[in-house]
Amino acid sequence: MTNKINLAINLSILALLIYLLVAVKEIQDEVFPDPNIMIPMKSKISDDQFKDMVKQLLIQKLNQGEQ
Repeated sequence: MTNKINLAINLSILALLIYLLVAVKEIQDEVFPDPNIMIPMKSKISDDQFKDMVKQLLIQKLNQGEQ
């Protein structure tokens, strides 16, 4: 019985790793279509969203420092 559970867990981990490999490969192909040129992923988030994310990160770090 435990062998079947271990097999199911191992297969689930393998499936997750394969899924992540494919996702990372897709991102890598989008960012590095040519080995000599890197294309920024600017289309994924806007400048305002990026600014807000940086502000939130800095505020969070400042709050952690005060505690």
